[in-house]
Amino acid sequence: MKINIQNTLTILSIGLFLISFNANSEEMSKEIVACNDAVNKGDATAAIKLSETILKQNETDHEGFLCKGRALSLQGKTKEALDSFEKALSATKDTFVHTVTYILMGNLHQKNNKTAEAVNSYKKSLAICAKEGNQTYSRINYNLIGDTYTKAGDLNAALDHYKLSVSIANNDNERGDSYQRLAKTYSALGDHNKAIEYQIKTVVMQKKAGTLTEYADASLTLGEYLVKVKNYSEAERTYAKLAKFGKDNGGAYYEARANFHLAETKAANGDKAMAKTLMTDSLSLANKIGAKGLASDIAASRKKLDL
Repeated sequence: MKINIQNTLTILSIGLFLISFNANSEEMSKEIVACNDAVNKGDATAAIKLSETILKQNETDHEGFLCKGRALSLQGKTKEALDSFEKALSATKDTFVHTVTYILMGNLHQKNNKTAEAVNSYKKSLAICAKEGNQTYSRINYNLIGDTYTKAGDLNAALDHYKLSVSIANNDNERGDSYQRLAKTYSALGDHNKAIEYQIKTVVMQKKAGTLTEYADASLTLGEYLVKVKNYSEAERTYAKLAKFGKDNGGAYYEARANFHLAETKAANGDKAMAKTLMTDSLSLANKIGAKGLASDIAASRKKLDL
């Protein structure tokens, strides 16, 4: 499965703020709610106006500084955003707010490819987590450090932190997330056998605790890794199992995509007749459900393989 790291960080930032405010405020002001809503919608101008109104009412309101920092981040004003986050840190002694603020500072540094600064911010958050015994946010920080090193191309450092993340995972969802990161990183390093080992674990976790989509995506990725080591029989079994899963659970898109990749695998393994049949069927289904991108991929592959 392809992971967009930047989107992951953005979504995490929003989620952390919502958790932060709900955990630390019995009742948020309407201005704070509106300010964060504006940031979440990408309206930085409105958010800054609201944050300034909040700070005029209370010049030490950490939530106002946090919202302003987020809005400034959207505008690409890194220095001003970091200054606002620093003011948020000074405005409260709440350790959870500090945990979240350092993560947001790390995200901003990571966005600007400041690897050392990002890691330093995440480690400050980690230090607070260690004192508070907050394993959930320790795991988040380890993953963010791993993501930062991945973006910087230091995959071995990324592996070290993903391993720390999985070592403190509390449930199958968290384990599945960390296993997937490990598998993806091993694959990028060219160690496809290790990637398969961890992707199998990912599939198991997603089947137990993930959504149908997460399980299907994990299975597709497992098939991809198996093909890379030319283990065609296991790849075929994986794709065939997913195709049946998609059909049995009303997932026509995944039925079509699984059969498409099964066809490619059959072709690679020398069975062009079956590959042609599967390719035709998968293209027909993709067109039927209006999956234009998938249909285009299938058509291009069929032409390339001369099926």
